[in-house]
Amino acid sequence: MYSIKKKEDINQIKKYHRAKDMVNIQLYFPGLSPVDDLAIVTDEEDYLSHQKELKNLTSIRNGNPITEPCMESIPVREDHPDIIDVIKKVKKINPKGVVILFHLNTKRTERYEREAGISVGISLGNKVYIDAVGHGFDGREVLKGISCHERYTIPWNELRRVNQDNFKEYRTYLINPSQYLETRKERINYLISCGLEKEKIEENIPKEYQEIPDYIWLSIIKDILKVLEKEEDVLRKAGFYEFNISGHTEGRYFAPWQMVDDKRM
Repeated sequence: MYSIKKKEDINQIKKYHRAKDMVNIQLYFPGLSPVDDLAIVTDEEDYLSHQKELKNLTSIRNGNPITEPCMESIPVREDHPDIIDVIKKVKKINPKGVVILFHLNTKRTERYEREAGISVGISLGNKVYIDAVGHGFDGREVLKGISCHERYTIPWNELRRVNQDNFKEYRTYLINPSQYLETRKERINYLISCGLEKEKIEENIPKEYQEIPDYIWLSIIKDILKVLEKEEDVLRKAGFYEFNISGHTEGRYFAPWQMVDDKRM
């Protein structure tokens, strides 16, 4: 087992897709990620031998070594996932694959309850590209290019100018009603495959698209866009020229889990 609480384990954790992304966002955008504890287990025996230490890490992802292509996400319930079952599925896909367990410092919500999923693509010194999906969706759709409801493009030299009042000036796309219904259908089917209740999903995902609230965009402006402008030199020295910050909202704020560089995108 590798734990983020052990400084000597950090380099080992960063050798795996998704885990590396979750560590990087904590290093370069401290306080933005809701992840406050994380560990990697390499197999079923590793998990069982450290089960007591891992009991509070109730969220789960899967990952491959960064020397190999990123493993497809395994659909899983976010509430009390069957960790042993996920480990078995991972090992069937790739014996070198691992399970990433983590804890969130936010109140647990169902995936259909969130205000938005957002992907902020950064071309350092050039532009910021934002793709977003609305209520009931999350970062999966935008990061994987499955669907997009709203899109924004902000030139780098405009970052200082951006505020809540003029943010919509940078919007380049808004989904139409028929396209939205197609994305809603795909989302519902995906959440059903994760074991969530169909009736609850359909009840919570709007039948007509509702634009993402302004307070979410204020969160993006304060916590990401203004930080990018301030920390440009730091990011450049660390080799982050093309990267992406993605995830979903928690309450009134964007709370992304990961910072994905161009080596994975």
